[in-house]
Amino acid sequence: MQVTTETLEHQTVALQVEIEPERVNQAFERAYRRLGRYVEIPGFRPGKAPIGLLRQALREDYVRQHVLEQLLEETMNSAMSQAQVEPYGAPPELDIQQLEEGKPMLYSLKVPLEPKVDLGEYHGLKVTRYKPVVTEEDVTNEIESRRRQFTRYERVEREAQTGDVVFVTVVPHIEGEPHPQPTRRNLIHLTEEMQAHPLGKMLLGTKAGDVKEETVQFPENDPDPELRGKTVKLQVTVHGVSEMKLPDDEEFLKQMQAETMEELRERVRQALQEELARYADSASRSSMRSAVLQAAKVDISPIIIVSRARDTLAALQEQLRRGGYTLEEYAQSYNMSEAEFVEYWRQRTASDILYGLILRAIREREGITLSEEERQQAIREVAEQYNMTEEEAAQSEELEEELETRLAQKTLQFLWDVADVTEEEFRIQSGREQSDNEE
Repeated sequence: MQVTTETLEHQTVALQVEIEPERVNQAFERAYRRLGRYVEIPGFRPGKAPIGLLRQALREDYVRQHVLEQLLEETMNSAMSQAQVEPYGAPPELDIQQLEEGKPMLYSLKVPLEPKVDLGEYHGLKVTRYKPVVTEEDVTNEIESRRRQFTRYERVEREAQTGDVVFVTVVPHIEGEPHPQPTRRNLIHLTEEMQAHPLGKMLLGTKAGDVKEETVQFPENDPDPELRGKTVKLQVTVHGVSEMKLPDDEEFLKQMQAETMEELRERVRQALQEELARYADSASRSSMRSAVLQAAKVDISPIIIVSRARDTLAALQEQLRRGGYTLEEYAQSYNMSEAEFVEYWRQRTASDILYGLILRAIREREGITLSEEERQQAIREVAEQYNMTEEEAAQSEELEEELETRLAQKTLQFLWDVADVTEEEFRIQSGREQSDNEE
């Protein structure tokens, strides 16, 4: 076996492997003999027929696949050992170039090596720690939002006003098209925003039984894609106008199972504080993550990223399949096409890998470890969580993952301790914006 080596960029080595024709021929003969045991050839016991007859009886691609698996199993590790390389983080990329009887087998391997991490200066990173702040106005707004969940609608015999809900039938006819669009039946809430829309302007001041026709220009960002940006003749029939009735304090407190408004306010305040604290913590961690990634440089083989992204995406697809969903449907929840989501997933995987490598390098340089007490605590918690004995937990993969998580947390705490930290208030609107960005 001959092995030639070429060093590529980004911590990758290419190996060109050539296996002697004699060894290839021997592998083919062994494969024919082995597979021939399961083929009936008249006049011969299983596995005893001449090679010539076995070649006629067995499919060539079937035999070739067996030879390929056998030779790769015998030679791949030996080739990497001969070249003194060891794959890191992912299996090598394999390219079969030639496999025929009577000829040398040729294949290449691209082997990912251990990434190189240049930490740069990680003391004094400029980061932001966000402090959750819930105001009395936030509490009031949340209470009123919850009150609106119990809104009743009462039919009224008057003209529609701001805040009313109007039940209408709309027949749109797009300018220049021969036939009207399908009839739409809608409940239109006449909010101030809706009143700026052509349909909202038409409905304000109407009452049950009214029929109106107008030619209007729909906005470019209209939620109805068929009418968006079009000049449309609308025929609108009003079937009813309803007034929104909010529950009074007594009814509302009963619905919320609270004795007093003071009790409800305190409960809402605590809920908002807990929710906002989670958002603030996530924003703080994002600030540190960005600073760490910007400060360091990592030279990594793309094979590692592609392999990890492929494996984790396959696991996600299997999880979705068991739940009755497709990857395309899941991507739509992110407002992405399937192709866009796959690229987003690859980029996120790359970021996760780089971040983990950098934290590990900092941990090793700073000598950050877990004490024996911390390790024993992790063992007890893993044993309890996964219903194991402590002896089983001490040997489990779950413990290794838990220890790695705790070491990462300890490393991050070190970085916060030596960082240049700016504190910033984090309010309800910030949390909503962050939630939108995460989605």
